[in-house]
Amino acid sequence: MLDTMMTFIFEIGYIGFFFYMLVTNTFLPLPPQLVLLPAGYLAAQGQMDFATVSIITTAGTLAGALVSYSFANFIASKFFKTRKQKRKLTKIKYLFRKYGKATVLFSPVIPVVGLYVSIPAGIFRMPMVWFASLTYLSNFIWNVMMISLGYFFGEQAEQNIDYIMVGLSLLFITAFSVWGLYKLRVNKEEFSKDYYQSPIIYLHNNA
Repeated sequence: MLDTMMTFIFEIGYIGFFFYMLVTNTFLPLPPQLVLLPAGYLAAQGQMDFATVSIITTAGTLAGALVSYSFANFIASKFFKTRKQKRKLTKIKYLFRKYGKATVLFSPVIPVVGLYVSIPAGIFRMPMVWFASLTYLSNFIWNVMMISLGYFFGEQAEQNIDYIMVGLSLLFITAFSVWGLYKLRVNKEEFSKDYYQSPIIYLHNNA
């Protein structure tokens, strides 16, 4: 089934790439490298344009992310209406506002998070301008890296992709963790002052 779908996607070319990337960021958690690595190899053979593949695949990723973002936003507006329900999300909402931009930026290299970061972003109403910009930027860089692997290493890239993915993920997760711990320490006093000492004011300002 998957082989048939991939064959069809490559037969229709750039349009197929767009919709594949859209679907992987909404309904089916399929690996993006199934398209990105072979596309890079085809670009090396002169059958496709490297820049066009990069732009189209990233546009598909952004489109899928926006669909998930909008759906999550809609669900939040339907199920979190009362003040009591909103209070349950206040602390998480506060943390996402603090670290949401970094999470979206690094999400492509964090397993699972990259596919589903749109959901909390939509629930907590991360500003659309920031969400769209960071999603496109981070995924464009990631897609270019994956396409480049296919471009320069061909079939060898597919054979070693698991090791490459683990290495890159560990590198970025480590950097993100160090940055997150630093920010958490810096903002700990601010959070305590705003939330624990003045919960009513805090809830009013962040409702």
